Amino acid sequence: MQFSNFFKKITRDQFLKEYWDKAYYFEQGAFDPISDLFDWDQMNDLINRSKLWHANYMEMAVDGNVLPSEQYCRPGIDRKGMNVLVPDSERVRFLMSKGASLVLDYIEGIHPSVQEATRFIERLTGTHASCNAYCSWKSVQAYHSHFDTMCVFAVQIEGEKTWNIYRGRVNEAIDVPRVRPSDFTREQHDQQKGEVMQQIVMRPGDVLYLPRGLYHDAMTTDTASLHLSFGATYVDGHSTLSMLAPALHQDEFFRRRIPHFDDGDDLELYITELGKRVAEHMARSEFHQHVRGHLMSKVADKVVRHTLPDRTPDINFMVTRRPVKLARRGQAATLSGEGFSIDIAKEDYALAERIVTSEEIWLSDLRAEFPDRVPHFEPLLKALDQHHVIWRLRG
Repeated sequence: MQFSNFFKKITRDQFLKEYWDKAYYFEQGAFDPISDLFDWDQMNDLINRSKLWHANYMEMAVDGNVLPSEQYCRPGIDRKGMNVLVPDSERVRFLMSKGASLVLDYIEGIHPSVQEATRFIERLTGTHASCNAYCSWKSVQAYHSHFDTMCVFAVQIEGEKTWNIYRGRVNEAIDVPRVRPSDFTREQHDQQKGEVMQQIVMRPGDVLYLPRGLYHDAMTTDTASLHLSFGATYVDGHSTLSMLAPALHQDEFFRRRIPHFDDGDDLELYITELGKRVAEHMARSEFHQHVRGHLMSKVADKVVRHTLPDRTPDINFMVTRRPVKLARRGQAATLSGEGFSIDIAKEDYALAERIVTSEEIWLSDLRAEFPDRVPHFEPLLKALDQHHVIWRLRG
């Protein structure tokens, strides 16, 4: 899955600089052919696998209200013998006939092409991403005007849907108390959303990106609509502080008692010194590498490739999203980017070009495509890794 599968009229660099977490972006017919991603037949195949679903992974909504799971589920037992609420097919069908929208959650874990698209979004944004499928019907609004605490990539699969994009935006929206959507009343949402900035009719293959916090709502205009919503959840500064906390007890200062609350001056000096010590720890390169590793582990979470019965481990690399330039120079070539330049032997030009024009690479694929260069892989891959042209995610 490449950037061009989602957007064709802008570059990856443009998207990251001008739109990511800043402004909405809409492109007609960007995902083509859309059937390569998802369709009604695949939706029916998923929903008919009844053992996959229970109340935590399925949702129904109508007229702006999320329905209680008891209205479309019944008591059941999961594979481990635990009591759960499972969908009742007759109730689900009845509610859909009355206009209720149906949502299947986390389908990136069970659908190959959706998983590929989700992995691409994670590589692009450095976030944890998931995907929901939405089925809705003519002239029915499932959800009232709202904002999301994640950035959303909506891809229209079948039918049409009208989206209203409002001027109102909640700054730095995140799923914590007093900021999340559920903490506001409907009247507060209506006051905060402002006027409609743009109305968009989405048709199959259209892609809409919405930054977190931006108010929107949607209504089906055709007989039926099917769209996928990819949600990208980032790691925030507060989470970064949480990553530091376990290591602080290794510093003797953080094991000292806090002065008595009645010793005002001593308490203020201690807290001030505490802040300085935290800043010192956060400035260390070891902590920077720890945070980078944590973020990479989020992206690597869905990177899996088994080729049974062959059990040989494979190695996966993510290719940098930063601009790099590969240019011929006489009999050789140069790969350059921000703060680096690497000489590339003429025999390795095709190999280097294959790597830098990819979103990700597997070592087994490179071995199959360039069998004559396999003995020379190590120095090139080591140089690319050293200058952060590639990042090793798996293997």
